[in-house]
Amino acid sequence: MIIKKIREGYIDVPKISVEDTIQRGVYIMVVKGKIRKVGIFGEGVGSNSRSRFAAYRSKGKNIKPGNGSYKTMKILDENLKVGDEVEVRFQKMPEDIIKDGIVYSANLYIMEKLLKNKYKKSLWLT
Repeated sequence: MIIKKIREGYIDVPKISVEDTIQRGVYIMVVKGKIRKVGIFGEGVGSNSRSRFAAYRSKGKNIKPGNGSYKTMKILDENLKVGDEVEVRFQKMPEDIIKDGIVYSANLYIMEKLLKNKYKKSLWLT
């Protein structure tokens, strides 16, 4: 997915189709080859890649305080020039495994922490 700064105060975030929606995973935002943001999605009841980026889409059109997406869009708006693009890369987490009545799943918070630590020198957002 490509996010683009259209003008000051407006970041265009495309819609994610139902078919391309990922239920649980991590994402990274890459600007000019450098990883600037690491995040997760899918921990809430209705949370997935589509809903996570719908929130970014909404805030990108109106960058004013209001929810957690504000900080990301504000930092992108401050650091990007008009016309700059952000590549968003998604990584789907494996499905849960149920064994002997116990659910085993990938821990998104640990994945996020590992990635943030790995890319800490280039991140704009933590």
